[in-house]
Amino acid sequence: MCGRMRSKEEIFGPELTRQEALRIIGETPGMYAWYMTLSQRLKEEFLEFLMGTRGLNLTYDPMFKAVFDPQQFPSRLEDFLSLCLGEEVEILSALPNESSRLTEEGSLLVMDLLVRLKSGALVNVEIQKIGYLFPGQRCACYSSDLVMRQYAQVRDSCRRENQAFSYRQIQKVYTIVLIQDSTPEFHQFPGQYLHRARQQFDTGLQLDMVQEYLLIPLDIFLESQHNISNRLDAWLMLIASDRPEQILKVICAYPEFEEIYRQVFGFRRQVKELMNMFSDALKILDANTTKYMIEQQKEEIERQNEKIEKQNEEIAQRNEEIAQLKEANKNQEEALLSKEKEIERLKARLAAEKTIDL
Repeated sequence: MCGRMRSKEEIFGPELTRQEALRIIGETPGMYAWYMTLSQRLKEEFLEFLMGTRGLNLTYDPMFKAVFDPQQFPSRLEDFLSLCLGEEVEILSALPNESSRLTEEGSLLVMDLLVRLKSGALVNVEIQKIGYLFPGQRCACYSSDLVMRQYAQVRDSCRRENQAFSYRQIQKVYTIVLIQDSTPEFHQFPGQYLHRARQQFDTGLQLDMVQEYLLIPLDIFLESQHNISNRLDAWLMLIASDRPEQILKVICAYPEFEEIYRQVFGFRRQVKELMNMFSDALKILDANTTKYMIEQQKEEIERQNEKIEKQNEEIAQRNEEIAQLKEANKNQEEALLSKEKEIERLKARLAAEKTIDL
């Protein structure tokens, strides 16, 4: 049962008019010029948040990290991870989100939130506004990096303690990805928003394979879950929705979430910091999108080059066939000419023989 329904103003703070919000933007140093660079959709989103008529979803990378900071608010992330993994977890430490190894491109593999659990398992939580930026191949790379980080840590620990290393010491690694706008693959499974995966053998062979995944398309969650049926739903609604009525539903079902919403809406009074967070989030998104577009263009160029190479091979093959046909025709013409000459010689001989007979 829901307790007393909180009013929107109690959570969001007092509403402002559009003119009042625009005045704040105009009076905050550097904000108006920045605001004018936004798309119309983002302008409205930012303005309505300042007005208090709209929430702010946590799929913006800096906001997500602020709310789930494992050092400042470990209990939040522990609660969320426990629900995702289906078992109680305790965070032992937060880890650097940058890989110590360089990728082939010479850039670091950077994760959003990376923690080590008391069990020794590693968990990487990724927040993605656009699904195509985090394909299956990237999931596999991130998961593999977690395995190697753990391997290096266990190996070094064994060396320090002068103990023998065993691969049995390697614990689970979990990759959890929350996606705001998911790709068409996810929409082939309407109503399904918790996609779990682990490695297994088709024969039924049981081995403890350590890599596990959970992919959560938040757009499908919002489409299918109109009620808060459990605590995980509440967390996902908090992360994904900016609609005031859904935010109030979460607080009604789980009053302890009010503290988080108050933290988020506190940024209405810290507009300079809010602008910086938005700017950082958009820079990350723009950089990732640009990189993705460049990769897509490279793939398209490679496909075109492959197509041209194939066409060139076909042209070369046809030219060779034509050359062979020409050579065959030439041989046939020479053979025909030879036959004609032989016939002429035979005719001449027969004529000569006939003359002698006469």
